[in-house]
Amino acid sequence: MPVIRQMDQRLANMIAAGEVVDRPASVIKELMENAIDAHATQVSVDVFDMGMKKMIVTDNGVGMDQIDAKMAFSRHATSKIKDEFDLSHIQTLGFRGEALAAIASVSKVLLKTRQEHGEGFFVSFEGGHFVTEGLATLNKGTVVEVSDLFYNTPARFKYIKSDLAEKIQIIDLFDRIALANPNIRFALFMDGKKIKETYGNGDFYQLIDHIYGSRMTKGMIVFHETVQKIKIDGYLLAPSIARSRKKDISIFVNGRYIKNYALVQAVIEGYHSFMMVGKFPIALIHIAIDPSLLDVNVHPQKYEIKFVNEMILAYHIESFVKRALLMEKHEIVEGKDIIDKKIETENYTPIQFEFHDVLENTIPLEEEKTRMHKLPDMSYVGVFFGTYLIFQNEEGMFLVDQHAAAERVRYEHYAHALSHPTKARKMMLLERPLDLTDQDQNFLKHHLQAFNDLGFGFTEDMHLNQMPTWLRDEEVDIALEACLVMLEENNHIDLQKLRDTLAKDISCKGAIKANKALSILEIEALMKQLQVCENPYHCPHGRPTIVKLTHYDIERMFKRVV
Repeated sequence: MPVIRQMDQRLANMIAAGEVVDRPASVIKELMENAIDAHATQVSVDVFDMGMKKMIVTDNGVGMDQIDAKMAFSRHATSKIKDEFDLSHIQTLGFRGEALAAIASVSKVLLKTRQEHGEGFFVSFEGGHFVTEGLATLNKGTVVEVSDLFYNTPARFKYIKSDLAEKIQIIDLFDRIALANPNIRFALFMDGKKIKETYGNGDFYQLIDHIYGSRMTKGMIVFHETVQKIKIDGYLLAPSIARSRKKDISIFVNGRYIKNYALVQAVIEGYHSFMMVGKFPIALIHIAIDPSLLDVNVHPQKYEIKFVNEMILAYHIESFVKRALLMEKHEIVEGKDIIDKKIETENYTPIQFEFHDVLENTIPLEEEKTRMHKLPDMSYVGVFFGTYLIFQNEEGMFLVDQHAAAERVRYEHYAHALSHPTKARKMMLLERPLDLTDQDQNFLKHHLQAFNDLGFGFTEDMHLNQMPTWLRDEEVDIALEACLVMLEENNHIDLQKLRDTLAKDISCKGAIKANKALSILEIEALMKQLQVCENPYHCPHGRPTIVKLTHYDIERMFKRVV
């Protein structure tokens, strides 16, 4: 007796609903995307009781005729793809033809729609069943009202979280779609109260202020780059606006918000050394790419995309972000802001080292002339607590952490030296035995060529007898250990990662120690080198090298102004 039978349409729709609709926010997402695909310039979202009671999405798009209004609730009914070619060249947000059918199967839906020169119509469904249809009065566009979500599938309620969690999810979803579409006016209402609104005038500065709050765009850096036929636009909020989570890094591909670990990580790496460890930026990356180079048909909610050469794209994004940050002159962090925001600097112990190392390897004069001076002209006043150098100018008072500043100077020297490492090497006066286990020595023997390429040389009994000219004797162990770890983990030495690791470790161990008394000449030499650094504002670990107290801040502290 056969046991396989054709699943009826209603049951199939309910299964699809489990993939597409898991909470009120996912309903709003599908309806807003439909409105965008309908070429709407205005979209309004009304939510009642966090969406469990009712959700209404209104747009001024092209609308539908009576036949299409009813057909839209059939599964796999879509106007967006007709054949295999369309499927591989998707340029709309929706394309599966599942959303309305899935939503209607677990709720009560009333759809009203009107085209520009036609009559208005309505159609209603409950639990996936057609109820009624008829004429309706409304402006051009479409209104979709979804009520009593999951009324016929009570088991779904266990996945609904607290009211606050659902509210946050809805607002976050609204924000992403608004940020992806700066030319559309959006409004979000909750229980009759306006929560957010954008103007749809294409102004990203104004849009970001409306989404994240006023004055957030102060110091924002924008870049527009093209790689072959891929256009990448970046909107990077100032590094001083840090978050403890990655979710404020938004990636958009052809107007679609996506979740992609590699691309998000590329942005984080681009901000590297501009932020403290464990802090993340707010950044928007808009990517315009040929649809044939993408596969968006890999996730029911369409949050994931498969790219051709994803890692190359990530590499370019990291480079563009880093270059954009380095090219700009940043605002110096104000000391009062640090106090107000309670920036944490625990687990930081100054390391002991000598000053003469900073005077070595100074930036060549010709290169110094070509670099932009990013710090203001300041006059030296004195030193506080043996560690913080005090300067002043017409703007106010500046404190420079001499250890962090020296770290930055040394870091950039080594980063530059290792960006194009040569095979130039120097012979050692005495062979140097290495503090390696037998296992590490055997591993090193199998990768001798990789070490030779960097300028290291070894005797037959694995004693070091040659080393790169850019590396100092006391830094050999750090370099060899970093190379061994990379070879064990990745089977090759990543020069970019090696450069960063060595620059950080070496700069920290060789910089000026805290409480080290410096002469005027030493202070001038340090500040001269810091001035021409690409990023003079932060040490390699993201801590500030310099902070500012304005005249206004100081006078307010003494109650001279209120």
